Amino acid sequence: MKIRSFFIYTIVLQIISIVMLWGVWLAWIQFDYLADFEEVYNKQQEIIAEGFANTLEIVADQPEVLKEVAHNLQGMYIDAMLNGEDDELQYLPWFIALDANNTLIYTNRPELPIPTKVLSLASEKVSVAGEKWILSFSWGEKHKIKVFIGESVEDRGHVIGNPVEGTFVPFLFILATVIFAILITAYFSLRPLRQAAELISNRKPRNLTPINVGQQFKEIRPIFKELNQLMARIDAANIREKQFMADAAHELRTPIAAVIAQLHLLTLVDDQQEREEIIDDMKQSLDRAAALSHQLIDLARLECDDFPLKIESFDIYNVIGNAIAQRVPYAITKNIELSLNEGHALTLKTDKQALLSIFNNLLDNAIKYCPKGSQVEVTIENRYAEGIHVIVRDNGPGVAKEHLNVLFSRFYRVPGSNETGSGLGLSIAQNLANKIQASLIITEGLNNKGIGFIIVLPLETKLSDSD
Repeated sequence: MKIRSFFIYTIVLQIISIVMLWGVWLAWIQFDYLADFEEVYNKQQEIIAEGFANTLEIVADQPEVLKEVAHNLQGMYIDAMLNGEDDELQYLPWFIALDANNTLIYTNRPELPIPTKVLSLASEKVSVAGEKWILSFSWGEKHKIKVFIGESVEDRGHVIGNPVEGTFVPFLFILATVIFAILITAYFSLRPLRQAAELISNRKPRNLTPINVGQQFKEIRPIFKELNQLMARIDAANIREKQFMADAAHELRTPIAAVIAQLHLLTLVDDQQEREEIIDDMKQSLDRAAALSHQLIDLARLECDDFPLKIESFDIYNVIGNAIAQRVPYAITKNIELSLNEGHALTLKTDKQALLSIFNNLLDNAIKYCPKGSQVEVTIENRYAEGIHVIVRDNGPGVAKEHLNVLFSRFYRVPGSNETGSGLGLSIAQNLANKIQASLIITEGLNNKGIGFIIVLPLETKLSDSD
């Protein structure tokens, strides 16, 4: 389950960090520090055992005195270990004194059997009577007596202490204090975000002016920079849409106004031939308005991010050849020669209808704007790594260089042309090309005349996540 609150998320992370640090510290105490401490402690026990052995060797020839001295040394050792701090602790170490022949001289725990293994140990853990002991051993200087000092593992734990138990309660108190501090700091740390949210919520819906990033905290400046860029894109899109609506209204106004005027004129004319001519003009104006409406709808759909694509494999020579064949009757009426270069089957994977719309638009424009007796040549080239080039060139009047950079603009028509049109065809073709990851490039025409267009197609159009 994901945490959706940044406030809680921050607190949880801080608590986890503290617990992890505490765990690391305890692990170090348990497995590194205590291990070294026990080794030093064992060495200390060996030194004490050596001191006891040296003391007992002085009275080695007096058994009764030796036992009394051993008993007194035992008492001194216990007092030194407890140091008067814990009178309730039942601390009872195990003392063993043996002579050179391993004969028992003294022990304060006669109920415990002396393990044979202990005779060859210095400091090691052994199990006696179901209880684990740590025995430290040393000879005296004269090697007459050897002494073992033993502590049960439980007693040593009481003497040394358990760092886990010792720090648990303080840790809980510290953790509670830290959580309280985190709550306060997190609350005030998130204050800039609350102020930013208030700043955004207080803006009017149509206010897309940039927010002053310099007045914000450094950490949240990237958010405001991205927000400013988003508002800039929205503002630019709004301007484009307003311009689009204004241009569309202007373009539609002309044929509609012509129909209204012709309709008014129709009511005043009685001659049947004149009425038929007026009706024909009205039909042409309405056809133009209908075609323009369809193009506007197509362009609006293309400029949406969710324009659907249908990717399929097909032979581009076959598809382009059929499209040219369908335009032959139109070209014959203008005595225009259409040609397609020869080539082998070439498979392409893209949206076939989108490609046909682009190609038909270029081919129709070439036939439409070329005078009678012109040539229109279509060439398909396999550029391998670059993809496939579909080139449409003619030897018509062409387009002046100063108009080439705006040729794909919406509603743009080349000045001086006598042919009617909406000026949307090339803009639609370019938008379609972008959708199928292709590009539309202007090139030279035939025989240093006319104009040409290159459709640069990838061998495979790949759908993005938004398609």
